[in-house]
Amino acid sequence: MKERSFHVQTESQRAMLSQFVLRQPIPFQATLGPFRERRSNSANSRLWLLHTAASKVTGYEPEELHELMLCKHFGFTEVERPDLLTGELTMMRVPLKRSSTRDKKEFAEFMEACEIFYGQEFGVWLSEMEAE
Repeated sequence: MKERSFHVQTESQRAMLSQFVLRQPIPFQATLGPFRERRSNSANSRLWLLHTAASKVTGYEPEELHELMLCKHFGFTEVERPDLLTGELTMMRVPLKRSSTRDKKEFAEFMEACEIFYGQEFGVWLSEMEAE
């Protein structure tokens, strides 16, 4: 059985989920929790505007800055991976969490941390128009 996640917001959805659960073979595992609203596409676009603005000042690519900020904010682990060009093993930092899987609140906290860091370290802020 493939793991699945359901967001139940209405009584009819609850009834349909109940029927689905009753049809599942035993044993199985179920986890319930509060509804976690996902980050919006516009919030994600705003984050990438910020990374792009910072890239113009730092010389890093926006994707590199994103990885660095994920490591700074969420922590990281080091893994040994082969270099794509030489094949030699090299240590690489890998963030413990991805922004794409954060809920709205956690994503907003990450975005704010990026804004503060880029503003204080590099004088990079989004304009009022870009911030919306």
